[in-house]
Amino acid sequence: MSNIKTPPVYKVIVAQLAASSFMAAISLLFLGSIVAYSVLLGGLISAVPNSYFALHAFRFRGARNAEKVVKSFLRGELGKIVFTIVLFALSFTLITNLNELALILGFILVQFIGVIATGLMSYKPTVS
Repeated sequence: MSNIKTPPVYKVIVAQLAASSFMAAISLLFLGSIVAYSVLLGGLISAVPNSYFALHAFRFRGARNAEKVVKSFLRGELGKIVFTIVLFALSFTLITNLNELALILGFILVQFIGVIATGLMSYKPTVS
């Protein structure tokens, strides 16, 4: 077991979920319910697989666990991609009143929020 601190990736997930909710609320006020739930769904399609990745990718730490770190990152990333594809496919096939543009924009904006939040996150992998 390593004494290196785990990066606070949960903050990124919380930021993505908050951004999804905020964008959906603004959409509901100005654009209607179909656009609002489409934006919310797009944001969740981004945030939920990202949380799956974070759960797997940061399970192991330290040089002694290098092989486990690599395997967990790969498992997390592949799972994230598959999870995202499945959620998009389910959304497009099962939801009849869907604003596809709002769904895609919600997804892209929440992905962008994740990148921004990661860049703003201060993390120093010092010993805890």
